Amino acid sequence: METKSDHPRVALIGPILPFRGGIAQHTTMVHRALSKLTEHLAISFTRQYPAFIFPGESDRDPSYEGYKEPGVEYLIDSLNPLTWHKTVRRIMDFGAAIVVLPWWTVYWALCFGYLSRKLRGRGLRVVFICHNVVEHEAARWKSHLTRWVLSKGNRFLVHTSEDRANLQHLIPEAEVNVHTLPIFQQFPASKGEWPKRGALELLFYGFVRPYKGLDLLIEAMAQTADDVYLTIAGEFWEGEEQVRDRIEALGLNERVELRPRYHTDAETAELFDRSDVVMLPYRSATGSAVVSVAYHYNKPVIATRVGGLPDVVQHNKTGILVEPENIDALALAINSMTRTGAEAMVPSIQALKQTMTWTSLASTLLDEQ
Repeated sequence: METKSDHPRVALIGPILPFRGGIAQHTTMVHRALSKLTEHLAISFTRQYPAFIFPGESDRDPSYEGYKEPGVEYLIDSLNPLTWHKTVRRIMDFGAAIVVLPWWTVYWALCFGYLSRKLRGRGLRVVFICHNVVEHEAARWKSHLTRWVLSKGNRFLVHTSEDRANLQHLIPEAEVNVHTLPIFQQFPASKGEWPKRGALELLFYGFVRPYKGLDLLIEAMAQTADDVYLTIAGEFWEGEEQVRDRIEALGLNERVELRPRYHTDAETAELFDRSDVVMLPYRSATGSAVVSVAYHYNKPVIATRVGGLPDVVQHNKTGILVEPENIDALALAINSMTRTGAEAMVPSIQALKQTMTWTSLASTLLDEQ
């Protein structure tokens, strides 16, 4: 019988609960999956960012106040290099053979560059999980920093064919595994406290940033029937007042509900349960954790044909794909969807979910597939 000792020891670094956001949720699930397969050390942060650069009141989930994830050591202060050195020493004392780090923004270039260089220099295999190889707000200096850090990796895991291409453009010799983003199963079941409205409930969920195309969705809403409702649930990086003004100018105040803040897991459950369809009108994307959450709640999506979204949205089976920045096509897709039609997609969503597991992803990190 196979045991944990049959696999190499792993050190996992990254944001883990009680930190919030998609990267923290992802790293938490990787930690839990690895714990079932091998002896591993999980290291998270005492501080991620200075408060002034993070949108919202805090980078910690208020519903997890005082919580520490079992089996996790909170060691790294992103602004204190002494903690980086302490982390290297802790990993070496643990005897890890592999270190796994997420990559999503150049803010972490100095910290993760230091860690990966030191650990690879001491014989560990460095594996990067790349959430965004190229940042949505791209710049040449960001590409240079990204290449500098990722060049220290031995192997890479990405979630979309788009990110594999981006990575191999930066580092042509990169050894890359593509693994579909697993389902975020940690979200709770809904209590069914929020009744559906009208004939169709749409949901736009997560941080509001220009590349996500919320402005296009609002324009499309003006071309839909009066019994179609939209909820916008997420913190704004910018442009909240412009969105409010446009909703009012289009006469959509009664059909568009704006909830511009962070939502707890319990609130997220109610939001997705009430929705019939989840909207991703993105201008650009590599992938999206929102699709994974939508599938967890058996909800189809209407998304644009950008980045890695066509990798996980099966057209007319688990959702509808439309061309990006096309308001008419977006409105047509919404108008073609019914509550009954959305429910008919559930079997296809459930079948696809069976291939999107954290155990499979953890095995890939251990190079067992």
